[in-house]
Amino acid sequence: MAVACGQLFTLVATEDGDMYTFGMCRTFAQYTHDTFEPRLMDHLTSFGGEEVAMVAAFGENGAVVTKQGSLWNWGPDYGTGRVGSGIGRIGSDFFGSGVVMVACGSKSSIVLTAGGRVWTCGKNDSFTTQAMILNEFRLVGPERFNGRKIVMVASGGMHKMAVDEDGILWTWGDNFMGELCWLPDSIVGGSTAPHPIAIASAKFDGEKVVHVAGGVRYTMVVTENGTLWACGLGRNGEMGIGTAQQTNVLIRVGGRDIFGGRGVRMTSCGCTHTLIVGTDGRVWACGSAYHFALGTGDMFQSYPTTDCYVPTLLPDTDSFTNGNVMTVSAGGKHSVAVMYDGTVYTWGRYEFYAEDFYGIQTAQVVGTGHHTNKRVPTRLNPTLFNRARIGHWHKRSWLDAHQEHALAAAMGTHPRLGEHSALSSTPSDIIQRCLDEDMRFKPRYSAGLLALMGLGGTPPHAHTP
Repeated sequence: MAVACGQLFTLVATEDGDMYTFGMCRTFAQYTHDTFEPRLMDHLTSFGGEEVAMVAAFGENGAVVTKQGSLWNWGPDYGTGRVGSGIGRIGSDFFGSGVVMVACGSKSSIVLTAGGRVWTCGKNDSFTTQAMILNEFRLVGPERFNGRKIVMVASGGMHKMAVDEDGILWTWGDNFMGELCWLPDSIVGGSTAPHPIAIASAKFDGEKVVHVAGGVRYTMVVTENGTLWACGLGRNGEMGIGTAQQTNVLIRVGGRDIFGGRGVRMTSCGCTHTLIVGTDGRVWACGSAYHFALGTGDMFQSYPTTDCYVPTLLPDTDSFTNGNVMTVSAGGKHSVAVMYDGTVYTWGRYEFYAEDFYGIQTAQVVGTGHHTNKRVPTRLNPTLFNRARIGHWHKRSWLDAHQEHALAAAMGTHPRLGEHSALSSTPSDIIQRCLDEDMRFKPRYSAGLLALMGLGGTPPHAHTP
């Protein structure tokens, strides 16, 4: 993904393989900066010359996958596979093939390799005690997925998800609130699943899964026809299913009937809110309005607030047109969107006070440097990023030079993975090389999966105000 939000910080990856960060990110001592504006992490000096392909974050932990297939991560919690909280590298040799995707959870990480294999590290569920946590990456045996290759991984707080080459969703970890999308009594003991469980396509009306995202205790799933599904716990309306706070089974949130176009193409889950991107490049939000992270212009400044229990379209403003959004990330108290042209918009609480070893610290969460809450999306001046565009879809040459990472980079930027996608016209020879040669396996992919590989051209079904 081109952008990732932690609890109080944001990471963005530029088209040139560099990374910018702003907010309270302990590894980079962001709280020592007076401006709280984006800080450059040059790939030549910060990542040993390896270009950044994607970023990931959860809580205070962050991670980077480079175009060379290495994993770089940091944070004070377990789940990094290393000793200490400083930034460090785990090379591709450790995983047997290059890393193409990473997701962070609570004291945990999950990695996808070019060979379609899954590795996890850290705390697997709530039953794992501090003394039992293994801070090292371990392979999830291919037999756990019936030998199928995995094409996407995601993480919630204490649960993990994977999508295989046939569009089947696999989930494991905590299931106390139904976040694994199956009934608690479907397994003896029912509250956790130590190993991946396949979720029958019948639960999605027979459709294939193309995107999955995890919140603290809930899961959001997008199927090939653009329909959004939810399961788990959402006390603040973050699942978008109305006033119901919890569900042990998948509930249909909506498709093109609610989101227009051809429905939904991706979601991002924060602590108490969710962002939803449609195939037409517009953004919806649901969940807590307390920290202004919905971007709907709410004026609520005290608790309790009136939360959004159904997806709500972000309004157009003088400075923001809701359309042509490529990817989004929901954080703890803020949100970030990257537009098709590579510009960045942020909204939410402008600062947050936290107490740690160093005392009371102020984190400028939205990166604008101005001491005001942002109730609607606010554009960050491109000069803050030295005018570098965010995201890799601007350069077709990147796809040609680094085909083995195109799948992971596209996960957070693709339009709907259907045969009617505007990006399904991506040259088949490029797709074939990306999936067959460089991904090192030959999945039984559909037209939808092929469309996932499109990283250039015009924005699909762009919204015209």
